[in-house]
Amino acid sequence: MQFSTITAFLTLAMAGTGLAAPVDAAAPEALEARAPAQLIDLWGDANFLGLKYTGTAERGACINLPSNFANIITSGKARSGLKCTTWLNTGCTGTGFSFISSAQFDSWIDNKSKSWKCITL
Repeated sequence: MQFSTITAFLTLAMAGTGLAAPVDAAAPEALEARAPAQLIDLWGDANFLGLKYTGTAERGACINLPSNFANIITSGKARSGLKCTTWLNTGCTGTGFSFISSAQFDSWIDNKSKSWKCITL
């Protein structure tokens, strides 16, 4: 009797140690969408020249450009499989300019971008 009580106690005590709690297994695509990654490259000059900004974020997140890049962007490249948009205002509001792959910015947004966001195609 004493042996079975001790065995039961030890079994219960050890069950709570070293075992991870169950976790929902997310689909790889969901994990990829949540993981911060380099999504966009923006340049201060045409033809992907000059000062370069590499944007790292989760897909779908709006990012305000740092003050040293706001209002100087002229060309950009999105990572494969993404559509990126730059906006005239912070917070990804107002008029936006979207591109897939790469773009030379149109005159209405050239040197006027203040925020960006990239989404999966």
